[in-house]
Amino acid sequence: MKILFLMRHGHSPSASEAGVATDALRPLSKQGREEILSMAQELSKRSGRPGLILHSPLTRAAQTGAAAAEALCLQKAAEVFAPLDNTLPPEEVLAALAARAGNVEKVLAVGHQPQVGEITMLLTRTLFDFRPGGIVAVELGEKNRLLWTLNYDELR
Repeated sequence: MKILFLMRHGHSPSASEAGVATDALRPLSKQGREEILSMAQELSKRSGRPGLILHSPLTRAAQTGAAAAEALCLQKAAEVFAPLDNTLPPEEVLAALAARAGNVEKVLAVGHQPQVGEITMLLTRTLFDFRPGGIVAVELGEKNRLLWTLNYDELR
């Protein structure tokens, strides 16, 4: 993996607003889906398409990964990736991502705060205000390099 894109899931209502029993079942809102489609298109313009999309098993992240794959016209569906469930420390998630990515050059990992922020901080020593749908692009190497950051409200 040479480039890692970290994305926070899109906007979602609270569990009570969505009428679901647990936080894990919270879906994307209509607004969240629309924002993710725009963000994925912008990702493609800036850095090309990822060869692999991995997402947390939580509903809103799974829906975010699926929407991103759709917007990017990827033939391969986004895959559930348990380490992105917001419970592991960043070092463990990165090791698992590297093992899963193999020789895929560009990977999009869709997860949650604070985990995606912790991973970004570990890789770049940069604090990024991940809002729903936000993306960070990092070139991995001996010295990791922050390529760009973007939150949805910056598209306008």
